[in-house]
Amino acid sequence: MRAVRFHLSSGELQVEEMPIPEPGPLDVLVKVDACGICLSDVHLIDRSIPAVIPDVTPGHETAGTIARKGAFVEGWNEGDRVVLAAGRTCMTCARCRAGRLEECLAPQIMGFMYDGAWAEYVLAPFYTLSAVPDNVPMEQAAIVADAVSTPFAALSDRAALRPGESVGLWGIGGLGTHAVQIARLLGAGLIVAVDPLESARKRALSLGADIAVDPATEDVSSARGSCLAHARSRCSVTSATGSSTSTICYRWFREGGWICRDRSATWCRSKGSQTVCAAYRRRKAIRFGSS
Repeated sequence: MRAVRFHLSSGELQVEEMPIPEPGPLDVLVKVDACGICLSDVHLIDRSIPAVIPDVTPGHETAGTIARKGAFVEGWNEGDRVVLAAGRTCMTCARCRAGRLEECLAPQIMGFMYDGAWAEYVLAPFYTLSAVPDNVPMEQAAIVADAVSTPFAALSDRAALRPGESVGLWGIGGLGTHAVQIARLLGAGLIVAVDPLESARKRALSLGADIAVDPATEDVSSARGSCLAHARSRCSVTSATGSSTSTICYRWFREGGWICRDRSATWCRSKGSQTVCAAYRRRKAIRFGSS
């Protein structure tokens, strides 16, 4: 089969002939119909994200059809349309051994820690599959694996956004675009989108945001006044990074608010003129700080 390989030693991508992998007892072999290009893939190639293994096939936003399955795989058949999770569990940590796979302590990311789907075929554990309805195009199903699932988890799980609450979304790129729509589906009372690009702000408004702010020319904190009528304000920092972004978030959100970034969430509590923030990872406090 053909596969796109990234070689750390040369920093180059090359289309190469590779053997079609053989599924293990609990694996499925998927014929790839569509695979997205995530910004993290770009960062792997430009080396702004360190490579984990020296040679790898990138690609973790994948949809396709089952070509072959392992001997112990039940409930799936050849020809089934599936989307793959963007990673797999380690199967060796204490939580995996206890059957709590969704709480794996050392998850592995497809296309970084093992071969991904910029190829004609890809291997995946059976438990990473989800069925794709016949009326959903494969190129749309593929991005569910990351660009949709990541902001969904950030808003519904980490931030636990509830109906009527306000939410601020920093960065309306691939993840933020879906975050706006997910926040609306979850019943957010007010959605504030923050992005320096005019096209991104217009996109956010067209998808359901109530306010779009340019942090380069506008006072982002002024949008906070629109949120004070709500009992609690929450924030999901999806694609924006940097200490200045975090500082703005801390100052913008009132007592009882949450800042959700990546896989962590921060609860903000007012104390005099400061905002004291407790950062949580998997809902457990790990540090305290103030801004």
